[in-house]
Amino acid sequence: MFKIRYKSHHDVKNVIEKMMKRKIVTPFTFNKVLKGKPESEEGGIYVHTPYCDKICSFCNMNRKQIDNDLDDYTEFLCKEFKKYGEKKYIKEKKITTIFFGGGTPTIYKAHQLEKILLSLKENFNISEDCEFTFETTLHNLTWEKLEIMEKYGVNRISIGIQTFSDRGRKLLNRTYDKEYIVSKIKDIRKKFKGLICIDIIYNYPDQTDEEIINDAETACELGVDSISFYSLMIQEGSQISKDREENKVVFKYNLVRDKELHDKFLEIALSRGYSVLEHTKITNGKDKYKYIRNVNSFSDLIAIGIGAGGRIENYEFFHLNKLISFYAYDNELKMRVKKLSGILQYKTVKLDEIKELSGNSYENILNLLKRFEKEGLIKLNDKMMEYTLDGVFWGNSITACITEQMINDNK
Repeated sequence: MFKIRYKSHHDVKNVIEKMMKRKIVTPFTFNKVLKGKPESEEGGIYVHTPYCDKICSFCNMNRKQIDNDLDDYTEFLCKEFKKYGEKKYIKEKKITTIFFGGGTPTIYKAHQLEKILLSLKENFNISEDCEFTFETTLHNLTWEKLEIMEKYGVNRISIGIQTFSDRGRKLLNRTYDKEYIVSKIKDIRKKFKGLICIDIIYNYPDQTDEEIINDAETACELGVDSISFYSLMIQEGSQISKDREENKVVFKYNLVRDKELHDKFLEIALSRGYSVLEHTKITNGKDKYKYIRNVNSFSDLIAIGIGAGGRIENYEFFHLNKLISFYAYDNELKMRVKKLSGILQYKTVKLDEIKELSGNSYENILNLLKRFEKEGLIKLNDKMMEYTLDGVFWGNSITACITEQMINDNK
């Protein structure tokens, strides 16, 4: 079937970047775009906080353990909001999704958080129905901070639970035990009017059937609005990677076991009324996840903060630090390849959309889809393709295969 199981849309993007050259452009070229008029009204904002007060053992994200009070970074973000908010291009945008990621965006003190959110509100045209998300942990989400967040329009929180298993939580360096986190989520549900979403990691070292079943059942019983679930990715730089190298942790990836755990979790959630939104996310129907729709459609996403990456039209940009940012231009073909990879993230995809984006590759891609149908990975009719349960597991590998076909057809 496939030699490699790609576990996230980031893996697919890496495949595209390796096969299609990146054209680096100057800040002058990028800023010229910001002086013009946007083609579309809607856009999003991503704000990155590269700090945590506790580092998860599996994490190698752009973050470091906090060693100051973050007053300087608070001021930096407010200045960046003002700088971008003054650009003609962005003044004419209506912001329909905002995402504070990290790191841990709830690491700020309450007065810092209020200052950041007030500045954001003052500098951007935020729509009334904007989806406004904060990633958070439970140990630094105080009721005072939650009230401030809700006051400024935050209506969706994403909590990094990872697992409800006490053994698993210790392994992943998470704070608190199952009893506490279940109680805390119930309390948040009573006090917070917005959506509550959680992250779950499966296939960590020696995870048992009982642990994955418990994770699925507990999440469903809590009635969280969506669940992002990822197979553990042990990457260079994470603590668990270092522990494995020093033989402190034994973990040998087993594809068969990976699929067993994935399917057990998904089958339980689907039987409890959840549905697949995309390859790694399920929802109870309330969470539409506008932010990931922005990302998958490669729409305008204004990136602010150290470690933040975003896009304006055909230009991607990434802030390495306070002084250095990188800018790259995607030609028309690369944009279509990326947008094709984006629509293929969802449970069902219209064939007309695949045809429009793939152009002269459509017949070859359709042959691939027919092959995947024979392998039981998708279902096809005259208008749609739909992933099966097996197809959801292999979804990013399927997407990578299709995008590779399109790139090779256009060489």
